[in-house]
Amino acid sequence: MMGGVFKDLKYFLIFFLIFILQFGMIFLVLFNAKDIDEYNGMNKLAYFLMAFRISSGDFQLDDFQSQENGIVILSWLIWLVAVMTLNIVFMNFIIAVISESYERVMQKLVAESFRVKAHMIVEREQLYSQDDLKSTINFPNYIVVRRPLNTEINDAGEWSKAEIIQNLHQIQTQNKESNQKLDQTQENSKNEIEKLCKGFVTKQDTLDGKVDGLDSQVKELGTQVYKIQADMDFIKSSLTQMLQKYRQ
Repeated sequence: MMGGVFKDLKYFLIFFLIFILQFGMIFLVLFNAKDIDEYNGMNKLAYFLMAFRISSGDFQLDDFQSQENGIVILSWLIWLVAVMTLNIVFMNFIIAVISESYERVMQKLVAESFRVKAHMIVEREQLYSQDDLKSTINFPNYIVVRRPLNTEINDAGEWSKAEIIQNLHQIQTQNKESNQKLDQTQENSKNEIEKLCKGFVTKQDTLDGKVDGLDSQVKELGTQVYKIQADMDFIKSSLTQMLQKYRQ
């Protein structure tokens, strides 16, 4: 948890240190790097500590009276800007970041607790010998879990029995709805397939009728051809007889 919070605060800490150094150098220039009795022995680092104290809400204003009249106004303006930036803006920002990190950690609290427990179990099992690992006393075939019947959701975010049952009912309802949709889809597909089959059968009957009509037309043409051939044979025989009579 603490590691995740510091990981989220890395950008805040970088900007915070930049502003501390910036205001420390400004105070260093305004006060001409004079020694401050309250920070005896710190030398020039005293002004950076002054900026840090401003960010934490601890104000030390005695040294502002020793400045000249023209610089006092500028010093107070810089002090107001430092208070607004370091004490108000950054403090509210760090509260927001930590709150977000805490909320994210709390959402994963149950999983994190199980992860830590599993890690502790692994560390403990590493100390077992081979005989201990094969022992049915340490590792039984069954694990019996006892829980109260009237369990409620606790502060750690664990699920209660009622919530688990409710989720199971929701899953069953969703499965029923999905099955109904699948049945409806299958029924619609079946009807469409039947319509297509009927259309194919109708088209096939129409084609069969057209083929039968073509067959009858072919037969009629065949009889007409036979008649024409008989007439040609009659004409041929008549012409042959006429030629024979003419030659005689």
